[in-house]
Amino acid sequence: MSQPNSKEINPQVETEDRGGPGEGLRYASDPGPDQAAEFPTLELTKPDPEADYDDRCRQTLLLAEEAFAATGSWVVFFREILGVDGVVKQLFSDAEEFKRFVAGPEFATLHEMLAAIRSQDQSKSDAAEPERMITIRIPRSLHESLQEESKACGLSINKLSISKLLLPANPRFVPEQQGRRRGRRPGPQGRRSKSSTPDATPQAEHSNASPPAEPRILEGRRAVHSWVDRSPHGSLGQR
Repeated sequence: MSQPNSKEINPQVETEDRGGPGEGLRYASDPGPDQAAEFPTLELTKPDPEADYDDRCRQTLLLAEEAFAATGSWVVFFREILGVDGVVKQLFSDAEEFKRFVAGPEFATLHEMLAAIRSQDQSKSDAAEPERMITIRIPRSLHESLQEESKACGLSINKLSISKLLLPANPRFVPEQQGRRRGRRPGPQGRRSKSSTPDATPQAEHSNASPPAEPRILEGRRAVHSWVDRSPHGSLGQR
């Protein structure tokens, strides 16, 4: 199989910007090719994804307690338990079972444990793995609301935002995407080629443009998760 060139990976990146065909871009925070990535990992008991549902729920809590006792880094705990290759995804690879688990008390307990570690963890997150940065545009009123909430919680806006991002979105409150997705491509961003910069569109082309469609009112959308208040499931000892 031939090596993909830069245009196949990202059409807006010139080949010479990337050191030649097949040599991928990397984030600035990632270790260089000649540097060994020395980030903390955990050796947890191997989960059994073939067990029945209730047993897998028990396994999740046991492995989380194992990780909780082994690390003081919330980043490591999240990666090993709730990350894309973590224990939860290994034990609940089926989408419907994963939704069921997220709505259950065990999932809430995992986040209680995560919050407990975050309360004590004073280290920088890049000590556990490379960091990523996202930039979002929000209305001033939403920013003011976040400021007020962060003051009430005694947190920075950054830490409050991370707390919100750690929880999956409730599909009941997620808008449907209209048209193509806007914004930058995910992943490392290379230098744009001059040919990829769009020319200014003449004003005449907009004269006959169709008016924007009226917003549709979404009806009958059902929530996937059961977002209800639950009493704390178990207690965590002080570390």
